[in-house]
Amino acid sequence: MKKKIVSCVLAILCLSIFAGGAFAAPISQRPRLSVRQFDNKAGCGIPAAAITELMTTELFKAGLFNLLEREKLHYVAEEIKLGQSGLVDESTAPELGKIKGAQYTMTGAVTLYYYNSTGGVVYLPGIVGGLLSRTAYVTLDIRIIDTATSEVVYAAAEQGAANQTAGGVVLPIAAFGSGKTGGLLATATRNSVIKHVETMKTVNWEL
Repeated sequence: MKKKIVSCVLAILCLSIFAGGAFAAPISQRPRLSVRQFDNKAGCGIPAAAITELMTTELFKAGLFNLLEREKLHYVAEEIKLGQSGLVDESTAPELGKIKGAQYTMTGAVTLYYYNSTGGVVYLPGIVGGLLSRTAYVTLDIRIIDTATSEVVYAAAEQGAANQTAGGVVLPIAAFGSGKTGGLLATATRNSVIKHVETMKTVNWEL
């Protein structure tokens, strides 16, 4: 009976891990990756820094790499200086020379950041009708470079899209809300990032 219970628990655990997509490699078996801030090559005021953060978050969730901070190292430097000041317990103070090197580094660029709204509204007595369609497209070009050899080991462009449509005898235009443009672009960006991460899962990353 005990063996059956243990087997059931293990089966449930395996199923929950599978359902959550948590087949991540152990930390000791993951290569180290630094993510550099993305460039804006599509013009306008594109939030390239925010897109970099989104990529970092999705990579962390996927468990493909041990992620190393590079863009905000000044915060680490501040902690080291504080540790050297004598104000921090020496046993817990960060030390110089302990920052790990990256085996891979990621560079990225936003090459398309597009939003389009089509359709119109027909006004009849007491009725608002018509069709409104709003679509966003975002393309991210990503490269991952082997820092030991400078070889490009991953290069791909992935486009994410998001759409919102409403029609019929319905809504005044204001029902979409003023923030929907940004929301659609954010969704399209996330879709592009997720495509990249899913492709990266198929690569044999060497330690």
